[in-house]
Amino acid sequence: MLNKLWTSYHQWYIRYIRFSRKSEQDELSYFRDKLFISILILILPLGVMSYIPSAITAILLGKWFVFFADTLAICIIAFLFFNNKMGINTKKKVFSVNLFLLSFALIFYIGLKSSSGLLLFMLSILVTLFSGRKAGIKTVIFIAFGYFMMAIIFYFKLFDLKAYIGERFEVLVIVFINNTLFILMTVFSVSFLIRHLHNALLKENHLQEELIEKHKVVIAAKENAEQSDRLKTAFLANISHEIRTPMYGILGCAGLLKSYDINDGDFKEYISVIEGSGQELLDSMTDIMTISKIEAGLVTTKISTFNINETVEVIYKSLLPEAKSKKIHFILNNFIPKWGSIVNSDLDKFKVALEHLVENAIKYTPEGGNVVLSCNLDSDETQVQFMLRDTGIGIPKDKIETIFNPFYQVDVDNKNALHGSGIGLSISKAYVEMLGGDLILESKVGEGTTFLFNIDIDLKEKASQS
Repeated sequence: MLNKLWTSYHQWYIRYIRFSRKSEQDELSYFRDKLFISILILILPLGVMSYIPSAITAILLGKWFVFFADTLAICIIAFLFFNNKMGINTKKKVFSVNLFLLSFALIFYIGLKSSSGLLLFMLSILVTLFSGRKAGIKTVIFIAFGYFMMAIIFYFKLFDLKAYIGERFEVLVIVFINNTLFILMTVFSVSFLIRHLHNALLKENHLQEELIEKHKVVIAAKENAEQSDRLKTAFLANISHEIRTPMYGILGCAGLLKSYDINDGDFKEYISVIEGSGQELLDSMTDIMTISKIEAGLVTTKISTFNINETVEVIYKSLLPEAKSKKIHFILNNFIPKWGSIVNSDLDKFKVALEHLVENAIKYTPEGGNVVLSCNLDSDETQVQFMLRDTGIGIPKDKIETIFNPFYQVDVDNKNALHGSGIGLSISKAYVEMLGGDLILESKVGEGTTFLFNIDIDLKEKASQS
């Protein structure tokens, strides 16, 4: 509630004095002006609250000088507050002189027991905040001069200083010097903090500008990629079948369901076809988006700690039914010891890479074939090594170099009636490299394929390379 009241109060005053940033004004000067306004609108109500008991006490004690000094000071603050024609810089000067004169009036009449020392300390901080280090140092010089004049008046007894009866000159000088040095140290400390905050603000603005430029570069690269005939042709040639086939299943079953009795036993089968086809379409589109982000260099690693043995086991069990449906012997040989199973890596990227490789092996292995996944620690115990071997159709030697290119397929002639977007291996290779390893392919046509890859056990966060 207080925050809402302060915000409303502050916004009202900004509108009242018609404050706005000047076109030639730099960021720091604008911030200092806004800070002064906040100080002014805060010090008026607080000053009034302080003035009332102070004025009553001064009247009761017969200290009329204090009463008039306080009254004049609070009136000047109120004048600065309600005057919406005076410039900010002029208000700063009048505000500073007002507090300076009030402080030394109290020092002159009440002595060291007054709150003048605190007022001078506060004045030096406020001036440094809303006008800068030079103004703060000038304030310290004026304060030192004021103390010097008080010491001269006291020493030569130029005026009758009743508040200083019984005070020793040496003590007075020490107090004045200590106060001046303490205020000077405070001014330098505050100005040092402001300078560093300003530098941090400039650095932040510079980084924002760099981010904007990088964003423009990314947008330009994306537009160039979209305009590329090569990418467009590859996309249309390789993904059209992946989109059409699932959609035929979805639309065909949806048409049947319109007039179908939902109590019939075949209802679940139709739903299963819809879900399976929809998932295929979703997976294909997800892979397309992923490879686009990888090529644009927009993918980063998200490091977490996980048990790699448990993760491999989950992936194995999730893909085992698919292998069994094709009557493929899917075997897991996990030699990773329990003490070495906890790794710091990107769990999601590891799972995607391994799942794509295993799915690819099962897909291109004929009925009755074998798919064997083996994993172990390397000799240095810094990486986890994997070997995925299948007895599938194999890859010709002249295709091994290009098999990891996006949208590339070995089965381009559709001899084996196997389709795919040609993205899975590209994603797997990119992710494995992001996880600190490398993906190696060994294959022979008609005998099968072996994938060898490894990942770091303790991965440091880094961005992908486009």
